[in-house]
Amino acid sequence: MTAASNCDSVPDMADLEIYRIVGAAVAARRKHLRLKQAEVADQIGLTRASLANIESGRQKLMLHQIYRLATALGADSITDLVPESFSFEQASGPLRLEGSDISDVQKAEIEQYVRRKGGGKT
Repeated sequence: MTAASNCDSVPDMADLEIYRIVGAAVAARRKHLRLKQAEVADQIGLTRASLANIESGRQKLMLHQIYRLATALGADSITDLVPESFSFEQASGPLRLEGSDISDVQKAEIEQYVRRKGGGKT
């Protein structure tokens, strides 16, 4: 299979991991701002259910939606919502932070830090 045809294939778990990371960052920022999903969804032209699916990583985003989310969440740049870099080879599923009293914002920050350092393998 060529690299070009591989783009049209069913994405593997590593490909989908980027959506989970972005979704977690969106949810963390929205909660930090004490905004409801319905409020943000209305601002960006989506349903509350779609935003919930984005936040959980179950729904893919288009580039224009990331820009709309950044605006709705008062971000200076879309880079506030997406990881600085991403290695598809290192993505390995959700980190397990069970039994901890950390907030969603702190969890998203920890996940991004660990992934930047090349960890997070289960």
